[in-house]
Amino acid sequence: MEHGDSLEELRALYELERKRAETLARVSETIVASLDLGEILRAVLNLAVEVMAAERGFLMLADEGREKLELVITHNLDQDQVERDEDLRVSRSIVERVVATGQPVITTDAQSDPRFNAQHSIVTLHIRSIVCVPLKVRSHVVGVVYLDSRVLPGLFNRRDPALLQSFTNQAAMAIENARLYERQRAQLQEITALRDLQANILESIASGVVTLDEGGHLTTFNRAAERTFGVSAEAMLGKEWRVLEALIPGIGRLLESFGTSAGERAAFEATGRHPTRGALVLQLTAAPLRGPAGDSTGLALLVSDRTEQRALEMAHAEQLKRSRRVEETFSRYLAPHVVQALVHDPEGVQLGGERCMATMLFADIRGFTRLSTQMEPEHVVDLLNTYLDRAVGAVFEHDGLLDKFYGDGLMAIFGPPRVRPDDAKRALEAAVSLQRLVGQLHGSFSVPLEISVGVATGEVVAGNIGSSKRMEYTVIGDAVNLASRLQAAAPARHILCDETTYRLAQSRFEGERMLAKIKGRDDPVAVYDIAPERQA
Repeated sequence: MEHGDSLEELRALYELERKRAETLARVSETIVASLDLGEILRAVLNLAVEVMAAERGFLMLADEGREKLELVITHNLDQDQVERDEDLRVSRSIVERVVATGQPVITTDAQSDPRFNAQHSIVTLHIRSIVCVPLKVRSHVVGVVYLDSRVLPGLFNRRDPALLQSFTNQAAMAIENARLYERQRAQLQEITALRDLQANILESIASGVVTLDEGGHLTTFNRAAERTFGVSAEAMLGKEWRVLEALIPGIGRLLESFGTSAGERAAFEATGRHPTRGALVLQLTAAPLRGPAGDSTGLALLVSDRTEQRALEMAHAEQLKRSRRVEETFSRYLAPHVVQALVHDPEGVQLGGERCMATMLFADIRGFTRLSTQMEPEHVVDLLNTYLDRAVGAVFEHDGLLDKFYGDGLMAIFGPPRVRPDDAKRALEAAVSLQRLVGQLHGSFSVPLEISVGVATGEVVAGNIGSSKRMEYTVIGDAVNLASRLQAAAPARHILCDETTYRLAQSRFEGERMLAKIKGRDDPVAVYDIAPERQA
């Protein structure tokens, strides 16, 4: 009878071992069928519970630094219960022992096991069978599987830890592979995100970006490059660098020149082609592409389209030339600041004529006809040039406009094309300056030099007067004629001005008021005579 019972036990044990071996094979198939860490962890614990016929269990894993165990999955237990329940303190102490020793712990009957039967939780929870096995990868503990039963003693036998250990070793490798896969997937996602970011940046760059690999094949041709050359990226990517010759003639020589510059960043100006826009002016910047180790992986070309900028620069240069010509032309007649105002704001002057107030000044050399008969013609010309050069300087010094020379006289305008409140005052001060400079020239010539000056203020029409073939800027009005008549009536070294000029000028130069008969006027005209002694 005893022999029969032993045979039955052996058969039962054989059957149990066979089932466990089949289960272990199934375990291997299950845990290698997935790279999802969550799925593998659930499969490992569920299969461990099934293999050992356990009631409850949990699985803990070390963090990436292997410094701390974290509860990741449970079976028939709440996670909070494992982490905080005082009744499961013994379970946590067993886990700590397994982690510290790297050896499995098993008890077939915790109620009678002297290692555990004094523990409060073992008694109160009626825990009978316990097994805790480490998860190892290359001799390092990366986690534990804990199983127990409150129902049956002797549920786990002494061979179970070895069986379970072989199972958990496979599981540990699967878990480690899944973790590695997760890290690689995260890195891939990061790389993909960086690549997408790089692509977005490249597309948003206003300049064209063209990159070539080590073999000289195009790997990047961004949207700005497409716009610059009128060619799609699809038609360029993967092609050899020679396709760029059609877009940038001579690019080969430029790249060769870059190659001889020790691979440092270099800038070139080149001519490009566009199918509809024609010739392009390009600024090219070449720079090497390098890998993490600093080795060369290709070349990047930054292409900036300077065509419109160059056209604007040329137009600006042409405008400057025109402005200089205008400035040179008007500088013969206008004070420098007036010329600058005209150059910077030509629209401020209404060409064709505008009504405005102006003060006119006429100055003439007295007795010039007599003087010219007493001198050689060359000396006469020298005298005129010397006097007129200084006279123009005096006019310009007081911001006047030189209207014209007539024989030995000159006409100047104060006001147009920029009318100012002090036009009359500046005209009167310019008249005094003319008389002074003539005095300074006394003795420079073989004959005495004297002038008379007439100044008048009134409304005129100022603008370009003449024909379409030749015109000049001047003023027309009664005040112009009056200023000329006053000059003709003024004695040598005297200044005659009308009452309007004298009142507006409020000058420090005192004049004597008188009524004068002026040619072309029926009635006497009130004038002010500023005699030489009052011009100091």
